[in-house]
Amino acid sequence: MFRRILFFTLTSWVLAVAGYYVLRVLLPNGHVFGAWYLMLLYHEAHPLAYITLCCACFGPLAALTLNSWARRGGWGRAGIVALLALATVAVASPLGGMLWYWHDMRAGYFPPDWLPTLLLHGCRDGLALGWLIVALSIPYNVLGLLVCYGLLAAGARRFTGVQPSSQ
Repeated sequence: MFRRILFFTLTSWVLAVAGYYVLRVLLPNGHVFGAWYLMLLYHEAHPLAYITLCCACFGPLAALTLNSWARRGGWGRAGIVALLALATVAVASPLGGMLWYWHDMRAGYFPPDWLPTLLLHGCRDGLALGWLIVALSIPYNVLGLLVCYGLLAAGARRFTGVQPSSQ
C-alpha cells in the first residue's frame, strides 16, 4: 500500500506542478487558480504549497480506490474518478484553509489566539470556500480530472495488472 500511495502522490505532484506552470504561461495574466471576490491570493503566491497539499491528500485516497477502479469499466471508472476528486477536495479543503490562514499570519496578521484561529477558522473557511476555489479553477480542474483517470489507469497496470481498456 505504501508503494501505491507514494506512486500516486509523487506522480500527481509532478504532473500537477507541470500543468500549473504550463497553464500559467498560457492563461491571461497567469491566473491558474480561481478566487473569491476580493480574496487574498495566497494560493497564487504560494502555488506549490497548495498543490502539494492536494496531492498528499489524493495519493492515499487513490491508493485506496485503485482496486475498485480496476474492477469496473467505462462509466464506473469515470464515477470513481468523480468521487475520488470530490473526496480529495473534501479532505484537502480544511487543510488548505489552515494553510491559507498560516500564509495570512506570515503576511502580518498574527492574532494572539493564533492556534485556535488556525485550526478552527482555517478548517471552517477551507470547508466553506475550498470547493469553490477548485470549481473556479477551470481549466486546471478539468485537466486534473483527466490526469486522475490516467494515473488510475497507470496505477492499475502497475499494481493490479489490469489494462485500462478491459472491463
